[in-house]
Amino acid sequence: MKKAGFEFRDHTADVQVRSWGSSLEEAFSQTAYSLMATITPNLKKITPKVERELTIEAEDKEALLFDFLSEFLYIFDVDELIFNQIYVRSIEKFNDKYKLRATLIGEKFDLNKHEIGIEVKAITYSFLNIEEKHESTIIDIVFDI
Repeated sequence: MKKAGFEFRDHTADVQVRSWGSSLEEAFSQTAYSLMATITPNLKKITPKVERELTIEAEDKEALLFDFLSEFLYIFDVDELIFNQIYVRSIEKFNDKYKLRATLIGEKFDLNKHEIGIEVKAITYSFLNIEEKHESTIIDIVFDI
């Protein structure tokens, strides 16, 4: 498997993405990068000015990913922030829940600086799949546009 990354896949109406990494945390980070690249295609234009800490809890890994990515949409809609440094530091299971801790670094979206990509309305459970293997994790997901 190639090192961590993501690729856009053909989909008739929405944006379908496959992301991968050597760990669940790395694959979650790559999926978040794919969401940011959908919203603003050139992540290199984002200057690291603002840092956010995220903690998300959910009943399973799919719900955790859904809530994690939905938080990016919320932050973009409310605070107009975009990120190009996304570090999922840990995903841990405790009792019957999963907990994710992440650090996001980016800046406020600026029409004069950042490219306008595709407006993502929502994250979906459609085609959502998390496949964990011994030394890699692959995530498939669709963004509603």
